[in-house]
Amino acid sequence: MKRIIALVLLALVVSGCAASRHHKLYEGDPAQRAQIQSYDTTLIRYIDNEDMGVSFIGQKQTYDIKAGQRTLLVEYSDIFQIDSDRHDKVVSRPAKVTFIAEAGKRYQIQHPPQKRLDNAQAFARKPEFWVVELDSGERVAAAVELSRPRSLLPSLKVESAPDYVFESDAVVPAAAPAAVAGNAAAGSASDQPHLQMLKFTWQNASAQEREAFLEWISTRR
Repeated sequence: MKRIIALVLLALVVSGCAASRHHKLYEGDPAQRAQIQSYDTTLIRYIDNEDMGVSFIGQKQTYDIKAGQRTLLVEYSDIFQIDSDRHDKVVSRPAKVTFIAEAGKRYQIQHPPQKRLDNAQAFARKPEFWVVELDSGERVAAAVELSRPRSLLPSLKVESAPDYVFESDAVVPAAAPAAVAGNAAAGSASDQPHLQMLKFTWQNASAQEREAFLEWISTRR
């Protein structure tokens, strides 16, 4: 009886995963629209602080967004069959992925394929994501920030607090006002995507990383 129930539940999950969903987050000027399509084992939890709701592994998701700088909260998630009666679900620590979406283009957040349970479990502790422009198949510039556990002592966590936090949530970059003013003078983010990504990366870089970058720049003059 238990096995029959398990098979019924599995069939329901599979049928739910087979469905597709289209999220029209932007319904403005079509000329300013970009699109993000799901990857089988990358779950998009948030886009620019907007909750994307529940999604399933393997479920096809399409998100219409406005062109410009977008920040996504993503997780790697997959299910591995151990034997005929057991399976194990693997979920990674969340990551923030920030990139410039250009109008008229389609994107996907991808990661290295994980074929074995032990490899997937190790990957989930330190996942790697990148952004691909689907029509060209090329990766685009993106900033990826992995979360960290809120506390090393789970017993001290506040019940309503999230399990993971991001260092950038506690930092307001000093250059942000200048960057905003620069955007107004130079045009929209979609007009100069690489410049905007450079600004974003600089604002979130450590002092050592900035120094190394300036040294690299000095050798290119």
